[in-house]
Amino acid sequence: MTQKPETLFWNKLKEKIPPEWHVTRIENRYGGGIPDVYICAEGCSFWIELKVTKTNRINISSHQVAWSYAHYRSGGVSFFLVHPLSSPNLYLFGGDHGRGLVVNGLHTNGSGTMVPCLWSGDDWSGLVGSLVGISRVGSGRGRVGSRTPPKLAGWDRLRVHGRDRACKHPAN
Repeated sequence: MTQKPETLFWNKLKEKIPPEWHVTRIENRYGGGIPDVYICAEGCSFWIELKVTKTNRINISSHQVAWSYAHYRSGGVSFFLVHPLSSPNLYLFGGDHGRGLVVNGLHTNGSGTMVPCLWSGDDWSGLVGSLVGISRVGSGRGRVGSRTPPKLAGWDRLRVHGRDRACKHPAN
């Protein structure tokens, strides 16, 4: 029996995830917009909606857009991970960009995708490393106080999912 492209995509991702990460695949056939995968890794938790596309158009339901945006507005971290079947590349987008992905898909404007892409490439290890790094900043880990960036050496302000975040540089 032939597996669906989404199942093959999930199987490939599952192979690349480090064994110490806690991963749960959500099998929700009733809608509601809950993403496909929940991951907790290195103190960061995030959700991933997996999308496979044959064209530049990305099929995202209104429930998925609403869930991801509400999660983002509540301070949570979620992603859309898109794999076009015509390319080995993967594209990682913030959960707050669901509506933009529905409208623009993977169309480009000359300097990249029209929707801001957090990571792209065909290197699965680069993706896996980026998920935790982006989640750590996007969840607010590394910031001190409510929304005030710390006044410490080695800290910078970053913009993740449209929010200002303070992020500590890793020690060299």
